[in-house]
Amino acid sequence: MWKVLAALTLLLVVSIFRLTLIASAADGAGLFDLANTDVTILNPDSKQVLGYGHYKVTHLTGAMSFEGENRFLNGERDHEVQRVELTPNGAPPRLVSYQHWFFHGDGSPESLDALDAKTGTLVCTHYNGAEAPDVRQSKVVVPPDTYVGSTQLMLLVGRLRERADSISMHTFICLPGPHIVAMTVTPPSAKAKWAMYPGNLVEVELVPDFGWLGALAGPFIPKSYGWFDPADGFNYVGGLFDRFYTHRHLMMVRAPSNLGAVQPTGAP
Repeated sequence: MWKVLAALTLLLVVSIFRLTLIASAADGAGLFDLANTDVTILNPDSKQVLGYGHYKVTHLTGAMSFEGENRFLNGERDHEVQRVELTPNGAPPRLVSYQHWFFHGDGSPESLDALDAKTGTLVCTHYNGAEAPDVRQSKVVVPPDTYVGSTQLMLLVGRLRERADSISMHTFICLPGPHIVAMTVTPPSAKAKWAMYPGNLVEVELVPDFGWLGALAGPFIPKSYGWFDPADGFNYVGGLFDRFYTHRHLMMVRAPSNLGAVQPTGAP
């Protein structure tokens, strides 16, 4: 009898979760809502802790803001701010603005990536110490399915909750000048195991499409992977990516987790 009751309770919880997502999706959030997340940043080869990150979502009237900050033990840090507008009928929120600042270990600015979807302005700024910054700017029609960083995760989580067979979007990158490129993600049908986080997860790879330029840009295109937990509303639990498009490999793992990593002296 207790097994039957346990099964019914689990079914009820799952049903309530799904109904809550469907009901709240009418305002354009719901399915695409992210949980605030703390992450540990690791060297993917040695598993040594390199830093820590915090990402939060703030709900506004008709909009959401995303803010994330990564702080590295060598003093480097980066800070990301994005804003999306909610849309009707359960459609994904639309990106309005994006700024991502990167700083050297001494606190001086390294670069700034910025996008204004309403004006179509894309800006990639690279700072060169005492010299004038290298500013590369363009104006384009920003596709409505353009997302970057945290908002990419927003779209992925929402589509996974919808059980989408395939996911597509556009993304903004500085390579080193501004580009908007197509991005394709094909979720695997089978659940994956990942040594850095327990459970049966969904692993996805984000593949940018540069068209005929891909042959030239290939060596500079970063590999990017993400892991999501179906048992936790498909929330993000970690990723593997390259920072600054310079093939500096980094891994993020949501805290708490069974890292078993080396904690350097001075780590919080």
